[in-house]
This record gives sequence, structure tokens and C-alpha cells, in this order.
Amino acid sequence: MNGKPGNLEVVLEKKARFVDPAKCTGCGTCLDVCPIRYQVQLPDDKARARAAYAKATDELVVTGIIARHRDERGNLLPILLDINRHFNWLPRPALEQVSDELKMPLAEILRVASFYNAFSLVPRGKYIINVCLGTGCFVKGSPRLLEALERALHIKHGQTTEDMLFTLEVVRCIGCCALAPAMRVGEDTFGRLTPAMIPRILKSYAESYGRDEAEEEAAG
Repeated sequence: MNGKPGNLEVVLEKKARFVDPAKCTGCGTCLDVCPIRYQVQLPDDKARARAAYAKATDELVVTGIIARHRDERGNLLPILLDINRHFNWLPRPALEQVSDELKMPLAEILRVASFYNAFSLVPRGKYIINVCLGTGCFVKGSPRLLEALERALHIKHGQTTEDMLFTLEVVRCIGCCALAPAMRVGEDTFGRLTPAMIPRILKSYAESYGRDEAEEEAAG
């Protein structure tokens, strides 16, 4: 250190410490011992805009999910699972609401949410399509199924259609190797598929969604 107060020059003799992403195992130890960690201070205004919510009732949905698990030990994970199941992703305002009600730093919640592949921090379609590229399905032709889906939906895997109806993803196993090649749409599993079957399957879900929307409008 050289100079005088107000005009100091400091030379660091050690290299800056950092986490090598290639070697990170997601254990979280670095965050637990981080010397500059701080708790996120959320606004006190409970009426702040929650723009990521699609409907006015969504905040009540999250309130109900939190209430259902509030008294459980280790309740963060089941709360996030239920929110993700309802929205098909984890909206930022929903995570802020969890942070408010559980008195838990938002940074801690985001750490858990970003660690598990089951969670998504970006909007996804109403129907999640998982194409199995595991060995059994791969050798039976699942890459051709993926190509057929990408052509029909005009997206690549990892993307969502503009109408927010379908999100296309690839997985390594869906637990039905005997039905290879297979894929899953939401909770439905389809096996022994050929590329020619893809348009009909997609059409059935699009028509089902259209009927649901019409019934909802009629009821409203």
C-alpha cells in the first residue's frame, strides 16, 4: 500500500478467489461461507405489481400452496414444486411472495429454484413435451421424432411456441424403454411412435386447449 489518505494505491499479492463453473457440484458451500453474502431486502409495499401473474387469482393460489405446507419441515421444496406444477414455471412475483411469507431471503429461494432441472425460471407452454433420447429410444429413432416435432412446432428443443401452448424438451429417460421410441406430453406417455404420428398428437392437444378456453369463456 502506497500513498496517503484520499490517494491510496493498493497492490493485491493474491489472485482473486472464484468458483470454477466447470468444477461446481452445486453443494452450496461457497454461498454458505461467502464473506459478502447479505439478505435480500424486499419492499414493504405488499401491493406491488406482480406482472408475471396471468390472472388476479394467482396470488391467492400461491397463498394457498404456502398455507398447505407452512407447518412442514423443509417446506420450501414442496412449495416450489406445487407452484411450478400450477404455472409450469416459477414466476418471480411468486418467489417474492414465498420470500415474504416464509421470511426467507429471495437469494436462498433462487438458489434452490435454479439448482433443480424440474424447475423453470422462464415461462413455459401449457403442454411440456419431453422427447426421450436415452439409448433405448435413440436407437429406435427418437432423433427423427424430435426433428418432426421441431418442424411441426417451428421451434428447437428448449424453446416454447409463440402461442405459449407447447414447450419442447429432451430427456434421457421417461421410464418406459419397452415402448421406445417414446415421448411424454404433460402427464401423458406415448410409445412406439413414428414421425407420421406427431401432427395428429399435436392437433389433439391444440383442439383440447381450444375447447377448454371456450368452456372457460362461456362460464365467465
